[in-house]
Amino acid sequence: MWVLFKLCLLVGSASAARILGVVLTPAYSHQVVYKPLWRELSLRGHQVTTITSHPLKDPRLTNLTEIDLSVFTKSSSKGIKQMMEDSGMNFFQKTRRMFPIIVDMVDKQLEHPAVRELLNDKNAKFDLVIMEHLWDSVLAFAVRFNCPYIGMLSVDAPSGMLRYVGNPVHSSLYPDTFLPYGNKLSLFERVTSFVTDIGFTLYNEHVVEKMWQKVIEKHFGSDYPPIQEMAQNISMLFVNADPIFHHNRPLVPAVVQIGGGSHRSPPKPLPKDLQLLLDSATNGFIYFSLGSNVQSEYLPNKTIQTILDVFAELPYTVLWKYGEEIPDKPINVVISKWLPQEDVLRHPNIKLFITQGGLQSMDEAIHSHVPMVGIPFIGDQPYNVKKMESMGFGLAIDPAEIKGDRFKQAILEVINNPQYRNTLAKLAELARDQPMSGLEKAVWWTEYVIRHKGAKHLRSPLLDIPWYQYLLLDVIGTLLFIASVTLLIAVLILRSLIRFVSRKVTALSALRTKKSQ
Repeated sequence: MWVLFKLCLLVGSASAARILGVVLTPAYSHQVVYKPLWRELSLRGHQVTTITSHPLKDPRLTNLTEIDLSVFTKSSSKGIKQMMEDSGMNFFQKTRRMFPIIVDMVDKQLEHPAVRELLNDKNAKFDLVIMEHLWDSVLAFAVRFNCPYIGMLSVDAPSGMLRYVGNPVHSSLYPDTFLPYGNKLSLFERVTSFVTDIGFTLYNEHVVEKMWQKVIEKHFGSDYPPIQEMAQNISMLFVNADPIFHHNRPLVPAVVQIGGGSHRSPPKPLPKDLQLLLDSATNGFIYFSLGSNVQSEYLPNKTIQTILDVFAELPYTVLWKYGEEIPDKPINVVISKWLPQEDVLRHPNIKLFITQGGLQSMDEAIHSHVPMVGIPFIGDQPYNVKKMESMGFGLAIDPAEIKGDRFKQAILEVINNPQYRNTLAKLAELARDQPMSGLEKAVWWTEYVIRHKGAKHLRSPLLDIPWYQYLLLDVIGTLLFIASVTLLIAVLILRSLIRFVSRKVTALSALRTKKSQ
């Protein structure tokens, strides 16, 4: 009887919730981080509805309803191609070019008939919204359905996102994740980081937020709160980071690091022809992929030819993820439009991974102890590659400066020097040594927010004080005022004493003079 009673309590505490997941970046590298969470929440009995460009399409997940936005995956690659064609742009130039493209992309996704049907359904109810916290317009989903929300990122959190949740930021100790800086910044880098932080904050507040507010008014209505007000109602923020490979920063309770490869899948057999190719690579092979966003075929023709010339001089098989045929390619280069990356990286004959520095790709390589050469292009890739180089498990090459000798030297250095692979093994062991996986943490905290109908009790006090109080300017001003008043009083007292003593001395002197006469 007692056992039955406990079982009833357990069933009651794990009651199913209605969860809406919104991920509007139509890129596999973003979506793959969220997929395991949707699957696990569905398996735990929750009714999960997702808006995604990469649906799971698993008929066994009877609790999962997917709004398929895969029609938008091709359009997102156009913006990436534009960015790659002008690799000389600085951070602000890239930002100014990127945001109008993204705003237009999100605007079109919100116009999708299935999304419109959901938003217009007066009977639709949710207990929680989990959203990709990159694009501010998605904040309106939580207001529309009047429920708490969890923000989630497939990368480490940018400084602006951390400010939204009331987490301290510091431009010198942990610069923005989109800046290509390591842990110890030079004076020039600290100045650049500080100026960039202020500049991007002002640009976001006065330009980007206005763009998103227009999107919200168009698709949700004109009576929605300002973006910053909606953003500060966040219950939790899940960031795909960990203290081993990212900034070791102080975190408020509402920020949960779920890094650690929760997206990785169990080993699977390679296709027979690929297995035979890699098994026969007796000298070893190099795997070259620029990920799902950056496409190798977008590289300038001159750069592609330089890369091919270098590969022709190497004694290794090169497996290159490339979307088109390459005429007159070297005999040791094998191209394919798609490759099972995780299982390729697990093959014992692999010598090197040439990567764009995407977080998920790097995580898979680290887990398989495969050293890397990084060629970063956009987003957090420059930071990731800089971190890779500074931690000693790979080398970095600027895509605008790919030259034959430099490229070849980097490849041979990483392959022939065992220190890179040894460093990876140690770091991977550190990353694995955690009390629970990133997915387990994400599921536990998701159900925590559901149980308590939000997490306002974890709200950072930083959100409720003005900036000058956080910087202690009022305290410093008060102390300076007290010190000034105290010093002034002391000076006045001292001057009075001096005058009093001076008068006494003068009077005494006059008296002595009179007596002497």
